[in-house]
Amino acid sequence: MNKKLFLSDFDGTLVAKDILDVVCGIVGKEEESHMLNMDFIQGKRDGLLTLKKRVDFLKGISLNKIFDTLRKNPYLIKGAKELFDYLRGNGYISVLHSGNLVPILEFYKEYLGIDYVIGTLPRIKDGIIQGVELEYFNGREFKAMGCRAIIDDLGFKKENIIAIGDSPADLGVFGLAGKTIAINPKGGIEKKATFVIDEDLTEAIKILKIL
Repeated sequence: MNKKLFLSDFDGTLVAKDILDVVCGIVGKEEESHMLNMDFIQGKRDGLLTLKKRVDFLKGISLNKIFDTLRKNPYLIKGAKELFDYLRGNGYISVLHSGNLVPILEFYKEYLGIDYVIGTLPRIKDGIIQGVELEYFNGREFKAMGCRAIIDDLGFKKENIIAIGDSPADLGVFGLAGKTIAINPKGGIEKKATFVIDEDLTEAIKILKIL
């Protein structure tokens, strides 16, 4: 059996709440972070500048504080743990891609047994977030570029790649995959997906079993 690659979005796909909002809540900025993100979604703000402003709320916060918050409630969508248990048990390589912070994604990498993460790397000193600079961002297609680098390095063919996501921000990654799954879709991404499911990732397991 050919080895397969599973490319997963994060916010809205694996977690039911915007985790950057949750983490900003540590410093009392959850609502402000949420409103900034809503402005971006509605086209009122530039995406990279908005993400920088939200990350900058976290200046001075320790990674341990963030991890303690997520341990109390990781906000996983139903079936997330079962999905990654299935992937590991059936020879899949998994990639988690997001505009969210690499340390946050690393928490979920360990929590769910994911193989690779692609995200935004903030400045960190002695375990304390220092903020993020615009030059740290790799451009609007960084998720697809990061996934492409892993695909090329591991030598996967398109027909052995499955991608899952919930919004048009995932279309670049969808283009790398032979089969795609839209979960609780927004913005018309379901029109570009091979399969569509609601907010239950055990439905994705059923799909994988027939592929």
